Amino acid sequence: MRMRIGSMFTLQEPSQCSSSYFTALGADVQSFLSGRCALYACLLDCANASRPKLAYVPAYTCETVLSSYEKAGYALRFYDVDQAELKPIFKYEDLADVSVLNLCGYYGFSRYDKAFLEVCRQNGITIIQDTTHSLFSQDGHYPNADYYAGSVRKWLGIASGGVAVKRKESFSVEPLKADEEHLMGRYKAMEYQKLANKSGNDTYAEQASSIFWETEMRLRHMFDAFAGDEKSKTILNSLDPTHMIEKRRENYQTVLNALTPSPQCQPIFKSLDEATCPSHFTFYSEDRQRAQQQLERQSIKSTVYWPLPPMLTNKEQFPHALWIYDHVMSIQIDQRYSKEDMEYLGKALAGL
Repeated sequence: MRMRIGSMFTLQEPSQCSSSYFTALGADVQSFLSGRCALYACLLDCANASRPKLAYVPAYTCETVLSSYEKAGYALRFYDVDQAELKPIFKYEDLADVSVLNLCGYYGFSRYDKAFLEVCRQNGITIIQDTTHSLFSQDGHYPNADYYAGSVRKWLGIASGGVAVKRKESFSVEPLKADEEHLMGRYKAMEYQKLANKSGNDTYAEQASSIFWETEMRLRHMFDAFAGDEKSKTILNSLDPTHMIEKRRENYQTVLNALTPSPQCQPIFKSLDEATCPSHFTFYSEDRQRAQQQLERQSIKSTVYWPLPPMLTNKEQFPHALWIYDHVMSIQIDQRYSKEDMEYLGKALAGL
């Protein structure tokens, strides 16, 4: 039986080896309950009373990223994002009074203007990179950023996926104790997913999804700088991502090779460069709802990253991002899937 494409991860088993993959990223690396908890900790750490709290953030992003800035007391100034390879449309005139810039290499592909970032750095603007999508790309961490904040949960089965890095010096913020209720829900969801994979019973998968979203929505209302749990730290500190990177790259290329682009499936990144480890196979669809329904009938679950965040109240000023929100969709191509799975996916996408 072919594994359903688009399922939840089960708990990753830690290896017996130690790894410096994360600890080598900066002077201080800390584990948090989630990516938004990690980002919030970075924002608390970089607060400067002498500068206005104004953040320059992408108009195409997750609501949870923006809520971290708002919780930390920042006003938001948005920049648009081009449909072509999701390149940020930075404007020099927007930098007045900005104290923090949020950067993202979408779906593992880094397409931002480094010259603009250098001007930000020269002007004393703190650069925080959201590395959730680019954690394992060779160019996934902008070397002159001040902080990295992201989540490993889109990459493997882990309860506490948040990773925060301060490139120079140590964090001044002490993480809060991990929220036990949230952790219990995360572990229970992964257990149900394991039962679903073993039995083929969709009821277990539905229970896993229900528990996952219950804990997720609770966290959205009460998140803080919560630390990660010890089991998750052990997984992170023993992770050798070599196989995962190779497999995801192979799978992405297999889908590309099997795919004939159409208005219903236009890959955003039409080729795979040497530096990128993709988080998903992401594309634009003219009629997204129809595409999702058609794929669902073939046991392929897609995800929309992201719904339009309520913070983007002046959305008409960002036509590129607005178009992306209406047409973008993503599918897992991770290390669990075989070449045959990805050929099946490519043919399904070609038939949309």
